[in-house]
Amino acid sequence: MKIKTKDLTKMALFVALIAVGAFISIPIGPVPFSLQNFFVFMTGLLLTPAQAFLTVLIYVLLGLIGIPIFAGFTGGFQYVFSPTFGFLISFIIGAYVISKLAHKETKFSKVMLVLILAEVIFYAIGLPYFYLIMKNLNGNPMHISKIMGLAMIPFIIPDMVKALVAAIIAPRIKKAINK
Repeated sequence: MKIKTKDLTKMALFVALIAVGAFISIPIGPVPFSLQNFFVFMTGLLLTPAQAFLTVLIYVLLGLIGIPIFAGFTGGFQYVFSPTFGFLISFIIGAYVISKLAHKETKFSKVMLVLILAEVIFYAIGLPYFYLIMKNLNGNPMHISKIMGLAMIPFIIPDMVKALVAAIIAPRIKKAINK
């Protein structure tokens, strides 16, 4: 795969935007509210599948080597043991899936369905990881309803709003870039 300078620049911009999305966070418990997933949506919608995958992977790797670009200005390999690290893993997969299914899609309803699918991926990976870390490392086994109450329920409506905004503005940004 040959990557052009223009593509590298776009990828670097999205790495930075995901980091900014992490910095815009409100701690509301063990899972903060942030704009990371909004920028993961945008990454998937505006980059090719390989670029989207690599962009989010680079973001996660930069955080793991110690650059404080995760929510709460954190970073370092120890973040693997954070209950929320599963969501970062899911962002890598989600960005690829979004791009694969919606990169060239122009129909709003299809884009929204893909973004909803991405949210399902985020929760399908993030919630079990959250549970395992809370149970095995923190010694705090929780019932599924408690896990969902801490790491999913408060985020569903804001996540759908972010998906809606991404589905509305991504085609406009794509048009502007392609002019």
